Amino acid sequence: MNALIGKRVREDQAEETRELTYNYLDLCNEQVFLRSKRKVRKDAWQDWNAGMQSHLKKPAFCEIWDERKIEAPGTFNYLERLERKKFATAAIRWK
Repeated sequence: MNALIGKRVREDQAEETRELTYNYLDLCNEQVFLRSKRKVRKDAWQDWNAGMQSHLKKPAFCEIWDERKIEAPGTFNYLERLERKKFATAAIRWK
């Protein structure tokens, strides 16, 4: 998928990319939630956090993520909070 390597998404792939990206955002939100509940080890968290940062910088992910935050703020509240903190938190102290 072009979006994963930072390339422009072809028009005929746009809907599938949108759906897959939404699912990825949901997964990321769940990962942050699990870390906040101390269900994820530090080393796994560091890998996940780095992956989230990397993907959310890619054009297709960034576009869909920005749309989601405007259209439905709070849908991915844990991921939104992590982003506001510039991904520089362990998330384990969140209430």
